[in-house]
Amino acid sequence: MWYLLAAFLAIIAYIHFKWYRILNYWSDRNISGPKPIPYVGNRLSHILRPRPVVEMEWYKTYGRLFGLYAMLGKPALSVADPVLIKQILVKDFYKFRNRKPALSTSPIFSKIMFSARDDDWKRIRAIASPTFTSAKLKRMYPLINECCRDFMAALHTDVS
Repeated sequence: MWYLLAAFLAIIAYIHFKWYRILNYWSDRNISGPKPIPYVGNRLSHILRPRPVVEMEWYKTYGRLFGLYAMLGKPALSVADPVLIKQILVKDFYKFRNRKPALSTSPIFSKIMFSARDDDWKRIRAIASPTFTSAKLKRMYPLINECCRDFMAALHTDVS
């Protein structure tokens, strides 16, 4: 009977050590952040109150860069520094090309830019990037502005 107790305690110790290691990911890298709950991470805070309110409090408490934990202890980094965001999204974009895995296993959805991975993502981005040059976006501004005016007019007529 004592061996069952020893096995049970060993399993509990293993689970505790594993979660301790997972939930110290950001503190081991000297990045502050809210204290997570095992298995839930910091997502419980978003359920209890609106996400923007919670994240603004964390921003005020921990600064422009802080670490979070998603479900099952997945680490996530929140960046609110415009210079660092530009560095990540423009200059070092190739280093951050893989996002969260797609929920669908459909081969069609795996080709969408936001869920594509590795070389598929690189190929899709190379195709799409010339579409969003600053000159082309400036030329689209009047069209977008006109669409917004039409939309607002439609909203006002529906409300009246």
